[in-house]
Parts: sequence; structure tokens; C-alpha cells
Amino acid sequence: MIDYELAHGDKSVFHLPGYDPSTKIQEILRMGNIISEKETPQDLLTRVINTLFLVENQFGTYLKDTKKMAEEFAEYMVEGYVMLGTPTLTNAGRYNTALSSCVIIPGDFHERTQETEERICSYYRQNMGSGFELQSYNDPVAMLTWINELSARETLTGNYNRYIGNIGILPISHPYIKEFIEIKRHKDMKHFNISIDVTEEFMRKAEEHMPFMLANGTTVEASVLLDLMAENAWHNGEPGLIFLERMNKDNPVASISRYIGTPPCAEMGLAEGETCHFGYINVSNFVRDRGNRVNIDFDKLKRVTELLTRVLDNAIEYSIPRYPTSVSMDISRMNRRIGIGVCGLADTFIAHELPYDSQEARNLAKEVLSFINYVSKCTSVVLAEQRGSCLAMNFPTANMYMSGHFIEDKYARHATRLVSSHDWELLANTIRKTGKLRNISTTTLPPTGRASILLDVAPSIEPMFSIFANDGYIYKSIKKFLNKKLHENWPLLEKVYQEATMSGSFQDIGILPASIRACLKTAKELEPLAHIQMVADTAGLQGVIDESASKTVNLPHEATVKDVRNILLTAFHLGLKNIALYRDQTRKDQPMHL
Repeated sequence: MIDYELAHGDKSVFHLPGYDPSTKIQEILRMGNIISEKETPQDLLTRVINTLFLVENQFGTYLKDTKKMAEEFAEYMVEGYVMLGTPTLTNAGRYNTALSSCVIIPGDFHERTQETEERICSYYRQNMGSGFELQSYNDPVAMLTWINELSARETLTGNYNRYIGNIGILPISHPYIKEFIEIKRHKDMKHFNISIDVTEEFMRKAEEHMPFMLANGTTVEASVLLDLMAENAWHNGEPGLIFLERMNKDNPVASISRYIGTPPCAEMGLAEGETCHFGYINVSNFVRDRGNRVNIDFDKLKRVTELLTRVLDNAIEYSIPRYPTSVSMDISRMNRRIGIGVCGLADTFIAHELPYDSQEARNLAKEVLSFINYVSKCTSVVLAEQRGSCLAMNFPTANMYMSGHFIEDKYARHATRLVSSHDWELLANTIRKTGKLRNISTTTLPPTGRASILLDVAPSIEPMFSIFANDGYIYKSIKKFLNKKLHENWPLLEKVYQEATMSGSFQDIGILPASIRACLKTAKELEPLAHIQMVADTAGLQGVIDESASKTVNLPHEATVKDVRNILLTAFHLGLKNIALYRDQTRKDQPMHL
């Protein structure tokens, strides 16, 4: 075990910003089964850090260097700079399982036997979110129903620490597509998200009211199918749309391991059996308020990104021998995908006095995400020099890092103030010349649900869902912003907070200038285009990260089916790789504050 001490403050508690560590943190962790009844948050921190850094022994890292890195990363977690994915927090040092966040469960499930059920459950027991590719099944609705019933039955055993969440994806050309689109309107499928894998050809034909041929030769009206998707998404938020075709264009090893599905929130593509390990950077914690000027501490962000990249690669190494099948072991060795995401981006916009729907906010998001992407890839090259490259680098003709111009085409054209085109080109040349790269992809934008709650910030690249944080009080980032803008005029601030608490919004408080109210719009108060543009600029085809984004367009209850159809088409035109939406009050179990 690594014997480390936190370098400051109370060394007996895992204390995250915004919460009383003796109550709130333990409550959240225990409710999510991330810690057991006998564990404390400090126990969690100790077992996770020990598990991840003991891996360093395999690579001959000096003990003093390992201890130093372990202490540093523990401190970053304690101070709220970084958080690991829920499965890693749940499993590390507690169970002899992998630490991955998601997987496309491999196997042929045409025969519904005890053996096939056990294959699925072996992944469920590892607390992963699971994806299923359904193209090869004649009746994907029956298959989906069976897996959902299995998930519900397994849940009743009480043997799982994490909710069993799946995604079922069906190509738009499948003969059962109409039945699949409507399944969640007629059946209780609470363990599944469903999405349709649409192509650019289909979307163009739908827009132009042209016929579209299904895989069995049947011709249908493309616009009718799009209308059906829009109507059902309007009804209950599903299905979402996924462009696996677009995802594979950004997959540098598509000829080796083509994406066939995604995790439940569609933030990345995955090949059969492939998994990913997630870690999240709390961007808002790097904001430095220097009176009249607010900026981001990019030096600190660089160090946190470097260390998180290393930690996630350690998580892969730890996980490989613990996967339930050789399929996952082999594809993990091949690609070693990691997924560094962010949270607290909306809080960062507020600190910079930028409305979420402004081009300036999107530019800031691109700058931060591009920087994280670049640093993580530079770190991956260094790790490859120390530990060896992922096996995909042994296939230079089938790997766009080696045989093509993946980095130049995808990133050098989207230079930012901190990462120039020249920086990207130098990195690309280094990788081609040396063949050194440890991780085929390093960045994505998962939903960061539990992590953002622990850190008391907005999730992923989402706007604030509500002005109230999880503890029921107005977000601390909003209060800090208003206190500054209203010059700590306490009588005025008290009046503003009272009105906002009563209405749940700042938008009708007339004593606030319009410029302030514009910075405090919540998800439902933003136009749908604002949600779509944020994804397009950061994670679409013109984006600055490897993969995609889990992002929901939140709509008011009054939105129409036509509104939904227009959003789907807009997402297509702006180059998104996936799109999900939710109309307020269309599910009984929606979060109250939404």
C-alpha cells in the first residue's frame, strides 16, 4: 500500500468544495453505493489512490516518484480539480473487477440461454454502462425487451452497486425500424436508452421528401420516418439520433476496430467489446479572479491533465486482466482509449461574465478543451516512450496517425490562442516519425452526473439545469458572480435572492440588468440552437476533442413536434455526431429541479 498523507488541512476526511464532509459527501457516496456502509470518504480516497498507483510498479517507476504522484493526485481530488468516473470510484480496491465506465458487450445473443445471460451479467457486475448493437437481429424489439427484462430481474437481486443502464442502437435501414422507434412509447423499458443510427444520405432524403430503401429492399418515405422519430422524441425524449458514420470518420483506426455502438449517453464510439475509462476535470476550479480580470490557470490545468492521463492509463492496465472476456482484453490492448471530460464549464462562463449562448463562451470552451486534448496527447506520447505504444500503432497502414494526417486535418485547422496549428503539426510529425502513442483517443465529453454533484458544479458542457445546486441552495458560482456584479449591496442581493428562490429564475427580476440576466439562463431558458451550437463547436465534426458529447437539448413543455423535427435537422446540418432532447414534464420520474 502507498502510505501518503494529504499535504494540508484535515487529513482524516475526503473534503470536496461546497459540502460538509461529515454529511453531504457521505450521503451522496452512500446513496450511489460508491462506498459501503462501513466505509468513510477517506477510505474511498485511500483505496482508489492505492489501486491506481500500485500499477506504477509494473513499469519500474521509482517508489519515491510514485508516492509523490499519488499524493499530488489525491490532493487534486480533495481540492476539487479532478474526479474519476463512478465505476472507478466504486470498484477500485473494493472488488476484483475492471475500472471501466462503459462497454459494448460482445457476443451473439440470438440464443437466449443461461450462458448468454451470464455473458451480459458478467459485464453488469463490473458496474459499466452497456451498449448493444442490434443490426444483426431479425427482431431487435424482442431482443431489446429480453435484455431489459434481464436487467430488471438482475436489479431485483440487490447485487449491483450501480443502476443497470443500457443503450440499444438500430440502423435507420433496418426493416423493424418503425417498431423500434415507437417501442418506448408502448413498453416500460426503463433500463434502456434507444437511439437510431442515421446516415447523411437518410437525413438528406428526409429533408427533400425522397424515398429511402431499407435493408430488405422495401422503400419508405424518409420524411415519414423522421417525423416518427420527432413525434416520439417529443412524447418522451426518445429515440435520440446517432451518426456512427460521422463518428467513424473521426476514428483513426476505423479499418482495425470500427465503431458499432456507443455508451448509454452516446459520448463516444466503441468497437465490439471495447471499453473506456473516464476522468473529469472541473474547469471552474482553475478560474482565478484577480479583481478586474478573470483568467484560467493553464499551468495548473496542464499538470492536472498530464497526471489524469497517466492515472487513466494505469486504470486500463489494472483492468485488462479483469475483463470478463478476451474480446475486451484484446481491444483494450489494441487501442487503450481513455476519456478525459470536463464539468463546471457553465460555472466558468459565469465567472467570465459570458452568456452560455454567446460566441465568446463557445470560444472559451474550445480553448480549454483544445488545450486539454493537446496536453493529453503529448502526455500519451511520453507514456508510450516509457511503457510502449498501444498495439494499434503496429499497423501503420491502417492507422491514420501513421499513414494519414489525422491530427492536421482534425485539429491543426482549429488552432486556438494556446495551441497553434504549428503545435499540432509538430505533434503529428513526432507520432509519425517515432510511432509512439499510448492511447488512440484521450478526450470525450461524458455526462459527469455524479462527479458534478460531488463537485457542486454544472455537468459536462451543459448549462445550469437550475439555479439551485443539489443541496437546494443557489449555486455558489452564481452567488459569487452576483455579489461581485452588485458590489456586495446586501439589501439588494437579499431581495434578488428572495425573488429568484421563489420563482426559480433570474429572468423576470427587473432590477437586474439584462446583461446579468443573460449570464444566468438555465437549460430551459436557452434557445435550442444554443445547446446545439455548443456541441457543434466543441464536439461536432468541426470540434476540438476526439469523440463526441453527451448533451441534451432541454425544451419547454410547450415545444411542438415541428420544433423537435427542426432541431434534429439543425443538428445534422451543424455536423453533430449525436443529438438527444427532452421536453419538460414528459416523464413522471424526471428530476424535480429540471
